[in-house]
Amino acid sequence: MNDWACNCGMGGGHSHDSSLDDESTTNLRSYIDMSSVHALNESEAGSCKLVFKDYKSRNQPLPNMKSNEDDPELILHVPFTQAVKVQSVCISGGLGGKAPTEAKVWVDRDDIDFSNAEDLPPAQTLSLVDPDQHLQFGAGSLDYPLRASKFQAASSLTFFFPDSFGGDRTVITYVGFKGIAMNMRRGVVDAVYEARPV
Repeated sequence: MNDWACNCGMGGGHSHDSSLDDESTTNLRSYIDMSSVHALNESEAGSCKLVFKDYKSRNQPLPNMKSNEDDPELILHVPFTQAVKVQSVCISGGLGGKAPTEAKVWVDRDDIDFSNAEDLPPAQTLSLVDPDQHLQFGAGSLDYPLRASKFQAASSLTFFFPDSFGGDRTVITYVGFKGIAMNMRRGVVDAVYEARPV
């Protein structure tokens, strides 16, 4: 059973409980192909690679990635080194109205840019919580569940952040994923395949 429902009154599907780390899930940070991570409209080239911090550093405001001033849109492309089943994402933004209001997420689309991000239907749209409203829970502690049917075997995820709560600039301080690396199950799949009669 998924206990994503939260009674904090902030709306949106999220959880303050970081106990998703059970036997079947893992932090997918080590499966991110960091050399191929890239972003569009980041003010400092390459800063997008710095937001994938270790989980204990998720509440640290620095390093971060920022959109250019007076333009809050950001696109973040995250490839993985192998197919992964992504069960949730944790996205933290800057304080003072600089956190993103929502994230549109695509699976295995490396062609997303500002010319098509508004028109192409995403696999899921996440309504994000303003960190200025949830300081009592600690920035970076909200996990957003992803639809299981859409994120079964992802080789990459692309995020479009169209706006910030303040509207003039977007700052992202942390992005993290929880799920299952597909190679963890490969032995089971192979065994079933080999047991079938030829």
